[in-house]
Amino acid sequence: MASAGSEERELSLVGKVEMRIALAETDKKLEDLLKMYLAPLLLKLGSNSLAVRNKVISICQHINTRIKPQEIKLPVAALLKQFKENANVPLIRHFDILYIQQGISRLPVDDRLELLPVLVHGIASDYSKSAQHASQLFHLTLRLLTHFKLPLRGSKEDDEIRATLGLNDEDAAFLSHWFGKLLLLSIVRTGNIKPEASLRCPGLSTDEYKFLTLQGKQDAWAPAADAGLNHTETKALITRFLASGMFTDEEKFLPALFASADGNSRISEVGEDTLKRVMSTKDLEDSELIENLLNLYFGSSAADGALPVRIPLRIKILSVLSKSITSSKFPKQIARIVEEGLLSVEQTQNGRGVVSRETSKFRAAIFSLVNFVARRSSAEELSSVAEGLVGNLRGFIEDQGWPTPDRDQDLELRRYGYETIGLLAKAAPKTILLEPSLGLVEWLFRSLREDSSGKEVAVSIEEALSSILGPFTNQIPETVQWKFRKVLLRYAVTSQSNGLGDTNKFSRSTRYVATRFANRCLPFGDVLARWIDILAVSGGSTERHEVLEEGRKGLDPYWYRMLNSLPGSDLPKDQVALPDFDELVNFIFSQRQSDEVGMDADDQESVISLVQNFHWNFPNTFPSVIAFCTHVATHAALSAKGVQSEPSEDWGRKMDTLLSSDQRARQAFRSYAADNFHARSLAAVLRASFNSLCHYESSDVEDLGKTFVQLCSLCPATIWVRAGIVQEFRALEPSILSNNTGRRAAAAHAYGLLASHDACRQESVQRSQKLLLDKLQEWQTAVGGEINQVSGAIVSLGYYFSRKYWRNVGSLRNDSPVYQLLEIILSILEESRDSTLKEAVYLCIDQLSLFHVISPSSVSRYSKFQDVVQQLFDAAKTGITNAILALGHFSMLPDEASNPETDTGNKTNYDFIADKLYELHEVRQPEVQFSVGEALSCFAIGWESSALIAALDIQHSDQPTDPWDTPLLTPSGPTREKTLASVIDKTIKGSRQSKPALKKASVIWLLCLLQYCGHKPEMQEYLAQCQNAFKQCLSDRDEVVQEAASRGLGLVYEKGDRQLKDDLVRDLVNSFSDNRSKMSGTVSEDTQLFEPGALPTGEGSITTYKDILNLAAEVGDSSLVYRFMSLASNNSIWSSRAAFGRFGLSNIFSDSSVDGYLAENQKLYPKLYRYRFDPNPNVQRSMNDIWNALVKDSSSTIDKNFDIIMDDLLNSILTKEWRVREASCAAIADLVQGRNLEKYEKYLGQIWDKCFKVLDDIKETVRVAAAKLARVLTGILTRSLEAGDSALRNAGAMLSRVLPFLLSTSGLESSAEEVRIFALHTLLQIVKKSNAKILNPHVPELVERLLGLLTSLEPEAVNYIHLNAAKYNLTEQKIDDMRLQSVRSSPLTESIEQCLDLADGDTMKNLVPRIEAAMKNAVGLPSKAGCARILVTLSTRQNFLFKPYADGFLKLIQKYVHDRNDTVSSSYAASAGYVARLASDKQLLATVHFCHKLYLESDDDKSRLTAGDIILSISRNAADRFNSLSSSLLPFIFLAKHDSHVQVKKLFEDTWSDNVAGTRAVLLYLKEIISLSDKYIDNPKWVLKHTASKTVADVAISITSGSEEISKADAEIIWPTLDKAMGGKTWEGKEAVLEAFVKFVERGKSLWVDDQKVAKQMEKVAVREAKRQNKSYRPFALEALGKICKARTDLQLSSTVVEIVEGVLDELLVGEEDGEKMDVDGGEVLKDVALQEKTLSACVSSLLDSLNPSKLSAPKLSERMTSILLLAVKANSTHARDIHLTTFKSLQSLFDRIPKDAPLADPRVKSALEKLLFDPSFEGLPEAMRLKRAEALLVVGKSKDCVWVAERVTPEVEGAERSAVVRGVLAKVGK
Repeated sequence: MASAGSEERELSLVGKVEMRIALAETDKKLEDLLKMYLAPLLLKLGSNSLAVRNKVISICQHINTRIKPQEIKLPVAALLKQFKENANVPLIRHFDILYIQQGISRLPVDDRLELLPVLVHGIASDYSKSAQHASQLFHLTLRLLTHFKLPLRGSKEDDEIRATLGLNDEDAAFLSHWFGKLLLLSIVRTGNIKPEASLRCPGLSTDEYKFLTLQGKQDAWAPAADAGLNHTETKALITRFLASGMFTDEEKFLPALFASADGNSRISEVGEDTLKRVMSTKDLEDSELIENLLNLYFGSSAADGALPVRIPLRIKILSVLSKSITSSKFPKQIARIVEEGLLSVEQTQNGRGVVSRETSKFRAAIFSLVNFVARRSSAEELSSVAEGLVGNLRGFIEDQGWPTPDRDQDLELRRYGYETIGLLAKAAPKTILLEPSLGLVEWLFRSLREDSSGKEVAVSIEEALSSILGPFTNQIPETVQWKFRKVLLRYAVTSQSNGLGDTNKFSRSTRYVATRFANRCLPFGDVLARWIDILAVSGGSTERHEVLEEGRKGLDPYWYRMLNSLPGSDLPKDQVALPDFDELVNFIFSQRQSDEVGMDADDQESVISLVQNFHWNFPNTFPSVIAFCTHVATHAALSAKGVQSEPSEDWGRKMDTLLSSDQRARQAFRSYAADNFHARSLAAVLRASFNSLCHYESSDVEDLGKTFVQLCSLCPATIWVRAGIVQEFRALEPSILSNNTGRRAAAAHAYGLLASHDACRQESVQRSQKLLLDKLQEWQTAVGGEINQVSGAIVSLGYYFSRKYWRNVGSLRNDSPVYQLLEIILSILEESRDSTLKEAVYLCIDQLSLFHVISPSSVSRYSKFQDVVQQLFDAAKTGITNAILALGHFSMLPDEASNPETDTGNKTNYDFIADKLYELHEVRQPEVQFSVGEALSCFAIGWESSALIAALDIQHSDQPTDPWDTPLLTPSGPTREKTLASVIDKTIKGSRQSKPALKKASVIWLLCLLQYCGHKPEMQEYLAQCQNAFKQCLSDRDEVVQEAASRGLGLVYEKGDRQLKDDLVRDLVNSFSDNRSKMSGTVSEDTQLFEPGALPTGEGSITTYKDILNLAAEVGDSSLVYRFMSLASNNSIWSSRAAFGRFGLSNIFSDSSVDGYLAENQKLYPKLYRYRFDPNPNVQRSMNDIWNALVKDSSSTIDKNFDIIMDDLLNSILTKEWRVREASCAAIADLVQGRNLEKYEKYLGQIWDKCFKVLDDIKETVRVAAAKLARVLTGILTRSLEAGDSALRNAGAMLSRVLPFLLSTSGLESSAEEVRIFALHTLLQIVKKSNAKILNPHVPELVERLLGLLTSLEPEAVNYIHLNAAKYNLTEQKIDDMRLQSVRSSPLTESIEQCLDLADGDTMKNLVPRIEAAMKNAVGLPSKAGCARILVTLSTRQNFLFKPYADGFLKLIQKYVHDRNDTVSSSYAASAGYVARLASDKQLLATVHFCHKLYLESDDDKSRLTAGDIILSISRNAADRFNSLSSSLLPFIFLAKHDSHVQVKKLFEDTWSDNVAGTRAVLLYLKEIISLSDKYIDNPKWVLKHTASKTVADVAISITSGSEEISKADAEIIWPTLDKAMGGKTWEGKEAVLEAFVKFVERGKSLWVDDQKVAKQMEKVAVREAKRQNKSYRPFALEALGKICKARTDLQLSSTVVEIVEGVLDELLVGEEDGEKMDVDGGEVLKDVALQEKTLSACVSSLLDSLNPSKLSAPKLSERMTSILLLAVKANSTHARDIHLTTFKSLQSLFDRIPKDAPLADPRVKSALEKLLFDPSFEGLPEAMRLKRAEALLVVGKSKDCVWVAERVTPEVEGAERSAVVRGVLAKVGK
């Protein structure tokens, strides 16, 4: 408790204050008292005495009543200071803040703003003490911010605003937090809310709402209230503050987010912009931030907690969450977002859900978030909520209508829904996907099929299904697999129709997705999956391409493995195992699994009916089913016998090829088919193919027929019987007689197999035979389709009799139908011209000959054997393949002749047919020769030829079956012992002939003989000769010969032993590298090997073998490999693609490189590597083939032989041959790419050196290759520089080697332009990619050199255009500006600046002298401008390092600003401003003195321009330094801104306006300006004299711009200099000085009233100037004289003026009335009408203004008035409008000055006034001028002697005047 004594003292003090306040009589006294005592009084509220506190409170109540007038200002600053200092005394703070709130609005704006830093300082700690007080402070802050002017965003002031306001981090964070809350604030109107309810709004809790509303005051945000704020305007204001530099990016983020979602575009646009700027720096992975956003989104569950934010802000929050991976760690919250956001739809009256646009965007944002989370979240995090999310999303889609959506639904959200379901299901497959019912999978499939939302939605459903594909690719649980397969089958079988008979119901095919699932999720052995693939490929032309493609891939085990294998791994074998053949057939045909009841093996009818039922249900699948089942059966058969390995590419075709060409494969299949276990399955496939051939129309009938024939030929008869096809053989007859060629051929072949079987009923066979033979009889009369029937009959009987004969070998009876057939076909052969019949005959003879049904003797019964041969030969010569094969098989019939030549001289049948076969070499088609080769093989060894493997399509009854691969019994015919050797000899001999056709045919025949007869022992003896023959044909110019020879060598290589293989390779190499004698006899010196021009050498081209040998000799390297490669690069073998066919040289070299000859000769690799890059594309292509064949692992081989390859390339790069140089460049570029620097570091110097040399190669293509190498080297270097510290040593090593080259005569100083350009490009890349540590040692030299390059690299055309600018309508300055812009945007400049940015202290020390040298040595504008620019760069970017050197450079600039080029001079002047920032005061003063001297002492405009440039640059770029010298600079600038040169004037005007605000600022520097002007006003230089005069004039005008008079002191300073300025002759622009003189006289009364000398001088000057004879100056002088007369009320100069004007008028108007004016000495008439009118106007104004009524007596006034008005009338005689207007105005002014009772009764006055005011021509004047006339009449009419004026205007008032306004004024005249 307070002591009694202290309490009394306090009460006494308080009482005294109360007394003083009470006795204050006026508001002013009260204000002064409160300023002194209010704060101390309120401080007593902290007293311990209750009485004192109560007393103070009572005084405050009195004060409150006294301060209601708003004029009383309160001591707000003191109160605010006291508030801040008494944080622990709530009572003091309470009353302080009350008076602060009242008083702050009474302060001027500037005073308020001064309080802002104090107000916000410590506001965060104020909040911790009292939220209520902080709320009031925050509200006050908002009120003050409305007056705060924000600087431009990004400006220096903007960056410093935080410091300006004194904001610390804690207070800034507080303000940004509550600014953000304020953006969330929405005012709650309390009309319907109970008083006890706590108020809150979305995003704000109750406490936060109270804080922002001053504890719930309703008028806090009522603009009409005293302290109320406008809510919207305040939010817009704080949004702009948030965008400023007042807050950091971290502090801006949340408020900017809130602002961006505001409904007001003024707020949202700024917020959006701010958010974009801060988003890049915000860490969105901060879990605290994510939690905060989620809390805002959901609000608080507490009673007083924050409500959830509004939907627009929720959308923004969702977009942020969608960018944060951390958000995926909150799965429960995400699930809640989905549940609340998607499933709450407002219900309308009819119960239908209506979605607003905002809701639609909201849901889209939710989907986007969930989609993001589903993609980025881990499975563990999602698994807990995924099931619920999927359920909610399904519910959302079904609420829209499912599977068909309701009208007006948002399909975009529907798409999102499907996609997200897929992603979520993928994250938790066990609970969502792999559940027993597969509900979601089936739901998605059904959605895809029936959802009619459109293509986009369908794509999303497919994407969802693709997302869930992954879990099913793993092992599917047994409980799910059956259901999964069932679902896939259902949606694969479903076509465009939904199968329910409702054709109007929408349905989409799901086959593609089902097929894709089957291929990815089920093993290849799954029969259902393969059935789905079959359905996919059976869609035909109506099916989509991707469905067909997916189905094909699913039916090919190779592609299945490729689709399901991960890179670098392979599928397990059980995953790619082929389906079991029997299970596959059983499932397909019965549509049951293997464990269900299937086909009955004992019931033949069941197979037939099964196939029929299957065709009824799936007619389009027959071709695919038959083909795939056949391939599976073949694979199973071959695998069982180990004939075939793993499935490879083109699996199905290879299966077919093996069955048709490999004997063991056919035997393996026969063994497989003989197993009764597979009988029913094979029977079903056989029956299906039989039905397709006989009963069903199909586009694939030809392929089906071939498959059926093949199956028949390989399956035992028991399967034929089981399939029911033997007894139904006659069902083939319609097909045999068909018009379809393919069907007819297959049916005929099948007929021969089936009808010849003993199980056929003989009656049926005979009837059928009779039918066909009867058809044959019609051949002569048959036409059209009948010919096709005859053709089918011929072929079918040929097949039948040949197979029947082979089944029952024996002699034919004479009455055998065979002879009847033979007779007919020979007749047709001889007589018919129909090609169809003849084709059938060739095939029939072929089959009968093959099985030796006929013989030469039987043939001779109807025709001569050789005649038949001749007829076949004639057909074969036309290229008919069947005729050739028939001839070949016919040649198997005659016996091998023991003696080729008979006594009679006639050839034997054997010789004759042999010759005919050889003569077929004349057939030009190469493909036909392969048939001839096959025919020759049959002629040579008969049935032992492997060409006839497939021809033996039925087994002999005596054929043994154990072991399974026992050789087959073949039909026996005449033996062949010597034929093979004879044929080979003759063929080899033919391959050496020069006749192209024979050579080509012989090579192809030899290849065929090797292929078909290579298994015979005799062939081994001929392998060496075959090799030579093929080898010599490799160089043939015909590509067919090359390829055949290449493939032949491959066959020779395959069939030989290791020794033979090595000999072959060695012989190949030697044949192309030995001397010419080695090849004598095969190729002569003159043999042409190349087309002229194919291999140009510069002086000609290589064409002959001699050229090749000479070229090899020039190389000078005798090593085997080099000679081989040297020739190979120019030989057609290596330059031909054909030599490297599938079985050609590449295989030989490949095998040899592994364990043969080439494996021991490693020196081959360097040459071969180089030749891979040969300029000749053929050589290059071939060498790549050789390389790929030789080198299995290219990378390891190159690494192993790197050094020898690189050495060889570096030696070759400078050889004489251009092609070698070019190839070496490309090879080195390829070699070094992707390899560690250590590998080639030792070669780096050589590579760069030689690369630079070939950059200047004489051959353009070599230069191009060198440039590519250079780019590669540059890329390697720059990548090393980019790699950072890890590659620092490597990069430094490379740089130390490369830079000397680049800066030497080999690089930048090279005479070759290409070299210079490359060196520069490399240099720029180095600078761009380097870091400081690597580059700094080289920076000084680099900067100097790059500065010089700016000029040397400028195009020469620029200089030409600069010199001839006028020709191109350009100016030199425009060109220089473009050049300067080019320098600024140049990559060189960018590189220089990057070098400067990297510089450190030591580098700067070395750099400075280099820059000085560059400035000294620079010769062109680009380099000089570049030097100026780097001074700017150093001053701004490296100011700390550059500061010690700034003085030197600022001094140096004074030298270079004198450059003769204006642009260079301006550039250096501009740089001076930047350097001035860092210069010392001494040097800066020296620079200013230099500018003064430059301007004031130089004689040329350029020097003054330069001075202006420097001063302006210092002003703008070193403002603080400029301000420190303003007293010495601004007077000079003010003087110079009046320069007569326009550009100089503008420079100084800009500088003055940048640093001075307002015209009155001249008074600050008045003495200095006048002193400087006075110094130069008498200067002999006219420029300076005029400038000084204009300066004085401007000073006078500036200080008279206001309404007040000039002070006497200022007038005394100005007048002497102004008087000097008015002296002297007239000059252009002096009128400005004259105007200033007039202004000075008008406002300088204080001077001329007291100083008569000055008054007299003014009078003298005015009269003197008016008497000047300069015609353009005279109007201004006359007008000025009049104004001075009016201003000088102490003078009466009207008589002088009359005298002067009278002389002027006489001069101007001489001869006006006499017609044409005459020129007279001393008074020539003005020809310029405008100047004349201006002068006359000046005369009028001067006359009427000169009269001073106060200085004239009444008679004198009347007299003087008369003379003035008469002269005025004279001046108006030209009736010029401007003169009339001046007259009206001046008359009004004159009569205002004349007393109303002045005597004006002189008739001359009236007459003059009538002429001046009532001229008839006035009717044509504009309304504005007529109005001025009316106003003049109104004033004139007020004079007592001018009442007549009212009468004169009466007609005009009554209507003669058009304008109502003018009439209104005229009506007042005389009243």
